[in-house]
Amino acid sequence: MKIAADVHDFQVQLLADGFRDLFGDFNDAILTAIRPMLEWVEVGGGDAVVHEGGTDDDLYFIISGRLRAYAGEGPTRRFLNEMGRGETIGEVTFFTGAPRSATVVANRDAVLVRMTRASLEKLIAAYPQLTLNMARLIIERLNRVNSPRRKRRRPVNICLLPITPSLAEITAQTLGERLVAHCPKGVRAQLLTSEVVGSCLGIPGIANVDKTQTEAYRKLTIALNEMESRYDIVLYVPDRDPDSEWSLRCLRMADRILLLADATATPAVSLSETRYLAGEGRVTEAEQVLVLLHHASLGVPSQTLRWLAQRPAGTLAGHLHVRYDDDRDLARLARVQSGRAIGLVFGGGGVRSLAHLGVYKALREVGIEVDFVGGTGMGAVMGALVALDRPADELIAYAREFFGVNPTGDISLLPLTSLIKGRLLKEALEALSKSLAGENAGIEDTWKTFFCVASNYSKACETVLVSGNLAKSIRASCAVPGLLPPVPIGGDLMVDGGAFNNFPTDIMGLFGPDKIIGVNFARDLNREYKLDEIPGGWKLMSDQLTGRRRKYEVPSLMSILMNTSMLYSASREHAAEALVDLEFKLVLRSVGMLDWHKAEHAINLGYKRARKMLQAMTPEQLAPFISV
Repeated sequence: MKIAADVHDFQVQLLADGFRDLFGDFNDAILTAIRPMLEWVEVGGGDAVVHEGGTDDDLYFIISGRLRAYAGEGPTRRFLNEMGRGETIGEVTFFTGAPRSATVVANRDAVLVRMTRASLEKLIAAYPQLTLNMARLIIERLNRVNSPRRKRRRPVNICLLPITPSLAEITAQTLGERLVAHCPKGVRAQLLTSEVVGSCLGIPGIANVDKTQTEAYRKLTIALNEMESRYDIVLYVPDRDPDSEWSLRCLRMADRILLLADATATPAVSLSETRYLAGEGRVTEAEQVLVLLHHASLGVPSQTLRWLAQRPAGTLAGHLHVRYDDDRDLARLARVQSGRAIGLVFGGGGVRSLAHLGVYKALREVGIEVDFVGGTGMGAVMGALVALDRPADELIAYAREFFGVNPTGDISLLPLTSLIKGRLLKEALEALSKSLAGENAGIEDTWKTFFCVASNYSKACETVLVSGNLAKSIRASCAVPGLLPPVPIGGDLMVDGGAFNNFPTDIMGLFGPDKIIGVNFARDLNREYKLDEIPGGWKLMSDQLTGRRRKYEVPSLMSILMNTSMLYSASREHAAEALVDLEFKLVLRSVGMLDWHKAEHAINLGYKRARKMLQAMTPEQLAPFISV
């Protein structure tokens, strides 16, 4: 860290606005009193502001830049939180006197305001109300860190870095221009190239000045920081020369780096990645996202794993598939980068889950696009269909074709591991995946980011599947214990995700969507059975064969197995529902979980009920879910 050479009006304004948000009653008089107590410092990308276990107790306020908090060192280092403009560092240590609980590292060049403990104590003595506001700040910080829906800090500076010699008929600049044009309403975006910077400052070539040209370098830095304060997103486009001063500055200024790759090119690691984004030579701590660019004529991506396998584990924060000449894909990329993405979660429910496709059709009819998709059980199957990004009616037609015939009808005569052999379901899911996504498609190959949840029988834990064979993964998510055989994946046995998490809204929250839409089923969890003992098999069979009215109301073996497997998950549903911004809680008691002959009925019920609910919403209620 070094003392800032000078302070500018826009930075002071950012400080005032930030303090006002933090402390509430913060006026110009307090600002005047506090300014002599402040020290403005500059931090380079990769530098630590505070260290875990440290006893210093200064408070830092972030003016510009982006920082991450980590616990531990080396292989055990664990990401805790991410902070950006307007947030503070060190308030917990100030109040408790405890050593620093984390190491905070600057992702990129940042400007901070430092206040010593002595200065802050003077300020609080003069303005006691600040104590309560500081306490509120700490509580909010702890709640945010511990929340199952911890929203990611939206990146401001995004670098568009080409990593293949060609970009499939599109340049980083033209892609950036299209992204600006497709940003959601209300998002202020600016594209910066070295030429644009020179034009804005009226000094051609200033973007490529180095630190030896002190005055010009400082002027450029100030101009870029001011630009950051004025826009929600600033897109940086490097020069063709990856070693130019501007190209390196684009990397150093970035909160996030989009690695732009022609999906048809060789997936080798580029020189820029090797030289500047890895190892000791890295110039930034910014997260990296691989963006694979395709032509709109491509039906479905393939071989994505080749690209991911080339990059060491932990290097990438994720990947995205984008048809560069498709407006819907460009709008989706713009939503994800601007923090306006929509997540869609499907709960499990056997045949009932086909209703999800009806809900999806209703959402599309009102203009709601989704960007992340996840689910459990048959909800995972329907989620995979949505993630493959076909028209709703086309997906419904595929569902009719592949699930119109009972895929669980192959009863095992020797039920050593399951009552159903599972061969028919395996064949149906493999055929469905092949028809829509091609041979041996992976989860990585879906147009929209997709995950499904399984229960790991081997390790007795929940497992989130974000990679691997698509058909096998969704089959694992559906494998109800006792009913269907477990599915081996990576040396572990997987069963139905509903045992742990049948409505995985908490998992969706980790992907950072702005809004979460959930589709689940109302469950009769308090059903009373007026029986002293469960009758024997012959009595139950006789009861079913004689008379219109059954004497014994007893759930079937299939029903007991399916519902018992979800008992723990059902206990979590209230918490799961609390994370949803828009929920469709469907009542489909007329459709049993294995009533495959009622698949069409389930789809229609889902559509009708979702449509009715959406029609009852006002334009103001719908607006947060529609980006256009």
